[in-house]
Amino acid sequence: MITFNAARHHEELPGEKGGTSAYDLSTLIQGEGWLARRRIAARFKLLKKLDGKLARVLHPGERVRFVTKGSVASLAERFFAGHAVAYHINLRALVFTTERVILLHVGATMKPRELVSELSYASIRDLRSTWSGFCEVKMSNGRTHRFSGVPRADREFLRDFLTKAMPAAGMAPGEASDGLMHLCPHCFTPVPGWPRVCGRCGGGIKAASTAALLSLGLPGLGNWYLGHRWFGLFEMMGAVIFWVVFVLRPVEEELAHRDGLPLGPGFWIPALAIVGSAHLIDAAVTFNFARKGHHRGKAPVARG
Repeated sequence: MITFNAARHHEELPGEKGGTSAYDLSTLIQGEGWLARRRIAARFKLLKKLDGKLARVLHPGERVRFVTKGSVASLAERFFAGHAVAYHINLRALVFTTERVILLHVGATMKPRELVSELSYASIRDLRSTWSGFCEVKMSNGRTHRFSGVPRADREFLRDFLTKAMPAAGMAPGEASDGLMHLCPHCFTPVPGWPRVCGRCGGGIKAASTAALLSLGLPGLGNWYLGHRWFGLFEMMGAVIFWVVFVLRPVEEELAHRDGLPLGPGFWIPALAIVGSAHLIDAAVTFNFARKGHHRGKAPVARG
């Protein structure tokens, strides 16, 4: 185990002010190997970007013990949306606290976005690292959450950390089996299921079905609705090009050879099947993205 001078980073973290610390430096500065110093510095850099969001998400007295990053992109999302796109849209900061594991949705620059979820330590049965580089968290309810892009050294540390974290929190494996719980994007309280409004604060939550229907009509529109603006715009441009290549241009060329005669089913059925399949696939992928958490809708209405 190496030693690390964290004095400079300690002073820069806002959570260290006023004598009340939201960060447990004893675990945050741990690391092994010749790249440990770089990983620790990256850890503090990530925490500085997350601090404002964490201040709103953490419970009173809850402290951050470790943080890393990983993507929750599935194999299907990587295949249909592309590896780079799926990885970054599904990127999460994994924040291990004294009470739970908080999953914060982050962008490519690691700035926090709106999705927030949590895993209770009691619901975790095991954590293991796979040969393909995934970090697999096995839950007591039989479900497995896979995270890609988690540094190998962090995966090895977390395996030992979780073994100690559950008893330290007064919990035992199998005590609870709720698995992943999504939090309200307004007040950050747990919101089971898929309601349109948070029962606690009244804030709006966007519907995955709406996002899927929008993408069914025009690929990319559902992701625009969810807030993935650049990806949505890219998809919409791709959809226009797709329609031009597989429908408009073939229609123009076919009519030129038929001297104005109408096109028959032999042309329209294959063309519409190709385009329809693309729309259906995009709607399914968008629906899956939307189910990765509660997307922020209308702000809560002030009461009183």
